[in-house]
Amino acid sequence: MEKNNTPPKIQKRPGWIYTLLVLIVRPFAKLAFNLTYTGVKPKGPCILLSNHTSHPDFVFLAEMAFPEKITFLASYHWFTFKKLSPILNMAGCIPKYQFANDMMSIRRMKSVIDKNNGCVFIAPEGTIYAGGSLGYISPAIGKMIRFFRCPVYASKIEGAGLGNSKWTKRYHRGRVNVDTQLIITPEEAGKLSVEEILERINTSLQYNDFEFQKRMNVVVRGKDKLEGFDTMYYKCPCCGKEFFIKSHGNTVECTACGAKAELGDDFRFTWQGERQYFDNYVEWYDWQLDQMKKAVSDPAFSLSEEVEYGVDVPGKNNYVKVGRGILTLDHTGWTYRGTLKGKEVEEHDELGEVFLAVLKTGRHFELPFRNGHSRVFYPIANPKTSMRWHLASRAITELYEKK
Repeated sequence: MEKNNTPPKIQKRPGWIYTLLVLIVRPFAKLAFNLTYTGVKPKGPCILLSNHTSHPDFVFLAEMAFPEKITFLASYHWFTFKKLSPILNMAGCIPKYQFANDMMSIRRMKSVIDKNNGCVFIAPEGTIYAGGSLGYISPAIGKMIRFFRCPVYASKIEGAGLGNSKWTKRYHRGRVNVDTQLIITPEEAGKLSVEEILERINTSLQYNDFEFQKRMNVVVRGKDKLEGFDTMYYKCPCCGKEFFIKSHGNTVECTACGAKAELGDDFRFTWQGERQYFDNYVEWYDWQLDQMKKAVSDPAFSLSEEVEYGVDVPGKNNYVKVGRGILTLDHTGWTYRGTLKGKEVEEHDELGEVFLAVLKTGRHFELPFRNGHSRVFYPIANPKTSMRWHLASRAITELYEKK
């Protein structure tokens, strides 16, 4: 990864703009999402962790912790947006290169904790998995906690994925609860092993949106709850074919075999015919992931596709396409062969260098920071294959970590 040449500086705690934003979104959060919270409030200096279930998670956490002001880590990509970047900086956010060893962001986090007695938020999953249950957490978070040696709080967000998932076209009101607990004291942070820290994190953040739905009898109304669903759920549970899944309104069906289901206000599927497949999208996601784990367990596994290569450019509100070529993932790692800014190039990333391909459903997927830019790849033939790449990256990373 290219080094960040920004000179080290003391990270300022969130100021008046943060308070103003929280006060503005507070009534919206409670009314639009039926937000409640339980447990304790974090108090700096500390680290705050949470599962990452939906785009407005930061709103839930800011409201839960207030008047404590949280210093949020945000993807470097958002800081390239001309109008958004000043707001993020005024709100005290720290830019972070996703799934990369970013020492500048770590120094800024340490500044907030040690010098400002602040509260730093980290999403240990690194992205929104949108599978309705906790995603993969890298052991690196355990090493970071041992390094900071400060109190660690965990906020478990439940219900946000019901109607507000990564694939949805618009938000639907259900119920969201944020439960926060102190899981590691300063004394324990320096004594616990990485494995013990990971166990506490996984235990405290483990959730299942459909167990929450059943427990709280959550009702989510709307006529378009499955709009965009087929950008994430691409494999048919009936015939096994891929990318024949179509979703519209509250209906999902396979155009290859005719399997069809309706989504109710309890966010559960009712399938046509005698055979019932998945009760909910947690089961569907887990099945797709399990199918991918079986595929990557083959030493000959290889996934290749023609893609467009995009990079972030300061002042642009989206990625800029600068190349075209073939991207391959196999047991040697990730390899791109094609053009980049008019030149023929070959880029290779070892498996240990790529924790996860971050997903923009139905559009593209992103690999870690390199050569001064975030890298994003647009599948040319079918943008929906971005989800397959995402699952393949997760499955092969977990296999690599076990080895």
